[in-house]
Amino acid sequence: MDASPKKVRVYSLSTCPACNKLKKFLDENEIVYESIVVDSLDSGEQWLASKELKKYNPSGSYPTVVIEEVVKGFDEPGLKQALGL
Repeated sequence: MDASPKKVRVYSLSTCPACNKLKKFLDENEIVYESIVVDSLDSGEQWLASKELKKYNPSGSYPTVVIEEVVKGFDEPGLKQALGL
């Protein structure tokens, strides 16, 4: 992996199977990431997180992964490329 880790942020929902699969993939590859579980936030925080998510992913789909660039959904080849795996 790169000498300097990339900043990774995951926008997810607690009930989303693809979100859980994505987090498992990141954990298995020892990737440190910030997890924003939107449906576990209070309504004001949910609104802010959704607005921020739509800056990166206008469709607002989950999961959305921001790795110094945006990868939508669980795209394993795209994730590996963005993470340098």
